[in-house]
Amino acid sequence: MLKTIRKPFKSFYRSAALALLWANRRDVMRWLRFAQRSAKKDTRPTPDDLKLEARVRASISADPLLRGDTSLRDVRVRDGVVVIEAPAEWHNRGLAVTRLRQVNGVESVHTAADVNEQNWLDVDRIDVPVPAHV
Repeated sequence: MLKTIRKPFKSFYRSAALALLWANRRDVMRWLRFAQRSAKKDTRPTPDDLKLEARVRASISADPLLRGDTSLRDVRVRDGVVVIEAPAEWHNRGLAVTRLRQVNGVESVHTAADVNEQNWLDVDRIDVPVPAHV
């Protein structure tokens, strides 16, 4: 009896799931890249960094503006330092930095604009520009 009731709704559930995935496709792709990088032994972060990065990504996913932001390409974490890959003129930078600094375990947040574009993935070498004193 339950199968006969569920059968007409099966296509509705599939359509709803596909619509949800499509609406959040950028966030889903960021999570998939994170899962792929974490699965490979040579690119896997330490367990502490892995947990912190998952919390950082969850924080981004919880914010409706950041979740669907087309400029936010990826996030990396190493030893409490978060590096966000986004263009220099990213309009949600302040929101992201404020949101991610609230995550327990995050020491500092940088964007790729803060670091040399060639080495943004190498979180060990963050060259934060020194502000000029006027």
